[in-house]
Amino acid sequence: MKFGTDGFRGPTDTKITPDFCLNLGFHTGCIIKDKGYDSVIIGKDTRVSGYMLESALQAGFISAGIDVKLAGPIPTPAVSFLTATYAGQFGVVISASHNPFEDNGIKFFNRHGRKISEELEKEIEARLTTPIKTRNASGIGKAFRIDSAAGRYIEYCKSTLKGQTSLKDKTILVDAANGANYKITPMLLTELGAKVIRVNCNPDGFNINEDCAVLKPELFEKYAKDYHFDYCVAVDGDGDRLVLSDSTGNVFNGDDIIYTLASRNKALGKDMSDSVVGTIMTNQGIGEALAEIDVGLLRTNVGDKHVSRELVKENLNVGGETSGHVIQREFSESGDANIALIQTLTAFSDLDATMTDIQKKINYWPHKLQSYDVKNEALLSSNEFNQKIDDLQKANNDARISVRKSGTEAKLRVMVESPDKSKVDSLFTEIENIIS
Repeated sequence: MKFGTDGFRGPTDTKITPDFCLNLGFHTGCIIKDKGYDSVIIGKDTRVSGYMLESALQAGFISAGIDVKLAGPIPTPAVSFLTATYAGQFGVVISASHNPFEDNGIKFFNRHGRKISEELEKEIEARLTTPIKTRNASGIGKAFRIDSAAGRYIEYCKSTLKGQTSLKDKTILVDAANGANYKITPMLLTELGAKVIRVNCNPDGFNINEDCAVLKPELFEKYAKDYHFDYCVAVDGDGDRLVLSDSTGNVFNGDDIIYTLASRNKALGKDMSDSVVGTIMTNQGIGEALAEIDVGLLRTNVGDKHVSRELVKENLNVGGETSGHVIQREFSESGDANIALIQTLTAFSDLDATMTDIQKKINYWPHKLQSYDVKNEALLSSNEFNQKIDDLQKANNDARISVRKSGTEAKLRVMVESPDKSKVDSLFTEIENIIS
């Protein structure tokens, strides 16, 4: 099995099985021990399969001579934070993010709290077919629990505000997707003074990402009709992705958040703020709006690990994805929904602007994104197929076209943007004909 956009991911009865995790834990443990790591932190989301896979990974790492610290159900960015604050630490998250409960996945962080390098990914992949040979009894690892993991993380999130923000007069609805942030986001906002309305904050192991606003944006409008609030906050199952709305249900996605943070940082003269990093999916209207405030936009392939690597390479502060992964290296090396949330709310105050005020500054290109079941994987990798897509892009250089296999699901993702909405629709029809 190979690393995808965000680690390994798939059904727990066929791909991400206990056997696979035992093997992965052992071989990864052997590799990182040779690189100077002596322990790992393992966190997980709320899927029922997390218990099973946690035990298998734990056994694998321990048999390789690596100590294991178990953080329990905790969001991905909390594992990134803990990994960067403990000495000699490697980070592991058991989560399939936005996928249904039947799936699960494994992703890794290095000692800096960043997704691991492509070189390390390949080294791990190459070892997975070799047999396990457990170290002798004197060389195996031990296991511990970190009971204070959630509390440490919440305190760190609050510390990024430096005591300058209070949410005492705000009511905020939190849709936690019955995932890893089901306690943490409401607790964080409550401790900052907000009144919190909880939706999808009762995980049972099976309802993760079920009927949640981060995956169904139409729910923001429904929440605005059913509840009275200042902001609605939606996070995904593993807690690294954020989407917001105001009291009317107007949606504020990752692109909007990146523009807001870039505007605030530029206005305050913060370091590493001359450019931000987006992906091939970032709306071109964001790039044009950023140019108006003398901020550049660099693009990477889809996946927050690519955004993170580009931020490090170019020594920049802010980057992220349209879907809501937002990295602020001033505070974290990982996409962090909670820090992005409180920093964005602070930015509204710093800029003296509402969501609507900010969106009026952005001339969004008409945009369409659709997923298709992959019926013929051979077609997608054929030269003929790729040439047709390339020819279509060359013939329409005033549009942006992306056709790619998903790194997290068995889907084909098609995206088209153009200043001309009719061209978006016509290009989509042409691409559908090529796919079929």
